[in-house]
Amino acid sequence: MHQHRNGKKIRYSIFTVLFAAVSLFWTVQGNAAQVLLTDKAGAPLANAVLLVDGVPPLQSQGYVMDQVDIQFVPRVLVAPVGTLVDFPNSDEVRHHVYSFSSAKPFELRLFKGAEAPPVAFDRAGVVVLGCNIHDSMIGYILVTQSPRFAVSDAQGIVSLPDLPAGNWPVSWWHPSQLEQPPVALGELDLNQAGQVLSLPVSSAKQAPTPVLSPLQQRFKKAAE
Repeated sequence: MHQHRNGKKIRYSIFTVLFAAVSLFWTVQGNAAQVLLTDKAGAPLANAVLLVDGVPPLQSQGYVMDQVDIQFVPRVLVAPVGTLVDFPNSDEVRHHVYSFSSAKPFELRLFKGAEAPPVAFDRAGVVVLGCNIHDSMIGYILVTQSPRFAVSDAQGIVSLPDLPAGNWPVSWWHPSQLEQPPVALGELDLNQAGQVLSLPVSSAKQAPTPVLSPLQQRFKKAAE
């Protein structure tokens, strides 16, 4: 009789552990809405942004646009209106970061390491970044009033943690849009499993380099 009770206790303990493990698995899996973004050919689309409106914002975090191996990292950064963005330079060479975008024209003259001060982005819009020393460098900061947003990774996956259940207004943006505003997709339930969104973007075509005006070209030559 004693052994039978012990056996029941053992079976109960195993069931409890398994139930807790399954519950934890679903909690972790359900903690973020994951959506696959593809281009118009069906290939995974990296560096695309999904923005969600009408939901509570997440806790703010630090926003950084680094320079690594003569590239802006990340290539696309999304930041709320009013955000301070840090521009560390992790390269051994100096960079001269600038933007002529109407949402935030600015320049950070030749600097290394953490010499550059943070930049405040207080107006919604797309800020296209360049470097006066390295013409191949181009980056983007999408300044937004949307409370939730995420950028797709190399596999085209967008992850939106703790997104409330329901249909919410969703829009998208990609570097191929340059300084055009995000495009509305309507109200969507992004928490549905296995969701794929196809965007009218060609991954094979690189985002065009912004054309500099004569004034911008003179500024660039002077900086060099």
